[in-house]
Amino acid sequence: METIHFRIDEETKRLAMQTAKRHQTDLTKLMRQKAEELANEEREYQKNTHAHWLEAEIEKAINRCENGLAHFIDEAESQRRMALLRNKLSRG
Repeated sequence: METIHFRIDEETKRLAMQTAKRHQTDLTKLMRQKAEELANEEREYQKNTHAHWLEAEIEKAINRCENGLAHFIDEAESQRRMALLRNKLSRG
């Protein structure tokens, strides 16, 4: 686990400690809980951001198909291209 250090003014600390006491816990536990809540919020934000990006990419692909700009290949051609790429990568 990591340690977080920060400075706050005396009144803020006093009020936060009173809140912790009212919740029958200590300030460290409350601060840890708040940090975890913030981390969960960020995870959710990042997940949603990725979902929006993915939806936009899918929409672009659909538009390319509908406008005749997409070029499709069969599985044999795909396998051939992948084999060439693997061979090229293995040679460095």
